[in-house]
Amino acid sequence: MSAVLELPPDPERPKPGDAPRPSLTDVSKPAASGLKPIERLTSDTRVARIVPESDAVTVLKYSSQFARDFIRSDYNFCAAKIAVARGGKVKALETALRDAAEWLRKTSEWIARHDARAIELPHESIKLVITRPLAGLLVRCLTQFDRVFVGTLEALLAEKINSTDRANILTNAEKRIKHIVQVCMPDNDQYDFDGERREQ
Repeated sequence: MSAVLELPPDPERPKPGDAPRPSLTDVSKPAASGLKPIERLTSDTRVARIVPESDAVTVLKYSSQFARDFIRSDYNFCAAKIAVARGGKVKALETALRDAAEWLRKTSEWIARHDARAIELPHESIKLVITRPLAGLLVRCLTQFDRVFVGTLEALLAEKINSTDRANILTNAEKRIKHIVQVCMPDNDQYDFDGERREQ
């Protein structure tokens, strides 16, 4: 008579009647916008460890791949660095953020003057923690970027600008926002009181 080997119950295997658990290997279906959903933001533990100046949370709507990737990969890092910035680094961050916001504002106004027909692009929404007013300005820059993204598409479809014009505008906008990440990276002691980076 042969023995039947019974395997011990697998703790990962659902029992009959259990609700199915989501698999970590499942590929998320794209949303209506065509952008992959953001499952988690990098540097979330970094933000959780700091004591913010405010408890504000905002909902950011976005339609562009750049905004999606920046939110997922860079927003929490920047928000944490902004929260602990002191001295000259605060000045450097203020300058970078205000310059980016002003450029994006002027670009949006220039695009609006083309008076192209408005289109409604599907968008995604995400809640972001505002650790400090300057982090709020970063969120504003991302909102402005998305306006430029949509506005240039409207102008392109109306044949007010060409595809090269649009690509150049978006590249410049992306560079200005990416520059903020570069300003965030060095420690506080690497900036002079006026916001200039010390020579290494």
